[in-house]
Formats: sequence, C-alpha cells, structure tokens
Amino acid sequence: MTIRRRDVFVLGGIIALIYGLRALPWDRLGGSPLSYVDIEGVPPFRRLELAAQTSTANIALVGLDGPLPDAGARRARMETMRTDPCPALFGNSASNSEVPIAYFSEFRCPFCRALERDLESLLAEDPATFRLVQHELPIFGPPSELAARASVAAARQGKQQELRRRFMRTPMVAEEASVRRVAETLDLDVEQLLIDMSSAGVQAELDRTRALADLFGFIGTPGLVIGRTVLSGAVPLSLLRQIAEEEKAEPFPAC
Repeated sequence: MTIRRRDVFVLGGIIALIYGLRALPWDRLGGSPLSYVDIEGVPPFRRLELAAQTSTANIALVGLDGPLPDAGARRARMETMRTDPCPALFGNSASNSEVPIAYFSEFRCPFCRALERDLESLLAEDPATFRLVQHELPIFGPPSELAARASVAAARQGKQQELRRRFMRTPMVAEEASVRRVAETLDLDVEQLLIDMSSAGVQAELDRTRALADLFGFIGTPGLVIGRTVLSGAVPLSLLRQIAEEEKAEPFPAC
C-alpha cells in the first residue's frame, strides 16, 4: 500500500492531538494522594484511578496499527502471557530489593523523548533501587519496525541504549543503509546486527512486547509499568517520583 505524504501529515496531526489530550489529566494530580484500581485478570497489577477514567483516549488510538490479519494468533499470545507476565515484562534478574520499570516506546512517539529524559533522572537519583527494562512497540509503520528491530538486535551486543540515543538524535531511520551507518559509529558488529534484526529471536521478542502491550492496554506509547503500577501516556517527573516512592514502600514485589 502506498502512503501519500498528505496522509502522513494528517495522521501525525491526529496522533499529536491525541497524545496531547492524554497528557492533560496527569497535571491535575499535583502530588495529592493517589488511588488505584486493580487491572482485571492481571493481579497484582493496578492502574491509577484517573487513568481508568480517561480510557476513551486509548480508544481513539485503535486502528493505528492497521488491519490485524493475525488477530487470532495475537490474542492467543496475549492470553498465554496473562498467566505469568513477569518474566517477559521485567526479565529474569529481578530481586526483592529493586523496583523494575518496564518502558514501552516508539521511535516516532512525540512524548517518548521527554519521558526518557525523566526516566533517566529518576534512575540517576536512586540507581540501586530502580532498574529499567526496554520494550520496543513499533506502531507507526515500516520505519518504526526497522528501528525497533535494530534496537532489539543491538541489545544482543550490549549497546541498545547507545543505539537508541543515536536514533533519537538523527532523522528517522528508514532503510538498512541508515541503520548500518549508525551502527558503524558505535563499533557494533554490523553484519551480525543485520542478521539478528531478521532473526526469529528478535521477532519473538517483538511479539512478546506486543502481547504485553495488549494485556496492559498499551494501544499507544509511551507506556510504563513501575513495579505493579501501569501508566499510559505522557507522565510528568513529579508523578513518576511519587509512584516510584509508593512502589519502594510496598512490602512485597509485584513479581
């Protein structure tokens, strides 16, 4: 299918408007006591009560992925994930002394860059307590898919965050040659990176991320799971800190 330039701009404007609307309710919390609602069918995870009340913004994002020819398989993967999402969500190295943060992002998401700066600040304030787990959720077409595959593949060489930061500072990666140029500047094994990008392992990881996103209702990005608390959309640093402190005080880890 050919995508016209005008359609891209229209879609971009709609996305920006939706994300902007989603960011507004967080400002009204303002450090007040937080209340939560359990996420049905996924104990012990929860979301802010306000987030549940503004779920219509999520509905507005339905369809950005386009038709889902594998909808049955996608739902099956989500239901399989429901029984024990923690290993895929936080990895297998979690400890009772840390609060894991699962971060779902998209390279063309207009609010992910600001949120990433805030996450870096949060982790820098207490690096012994918080651990970030990256999840690539490409929802805006082939360029996003390509960048996500490169990010996941770079993780296998221990340079995921370096690659991500470079992508964030350059025009959108849209072809293999662009990925190669960026990878070369980071001294990655470029040929291995390209092989891994097309591998079944990288595809499986992206499928797991999509299943987790479906399970927690992340139709758009950014999405966060801080300990047991699920957040959708742009979240200010003050609220991140408040939730992080509450998660640190929980007597038992979520997973």
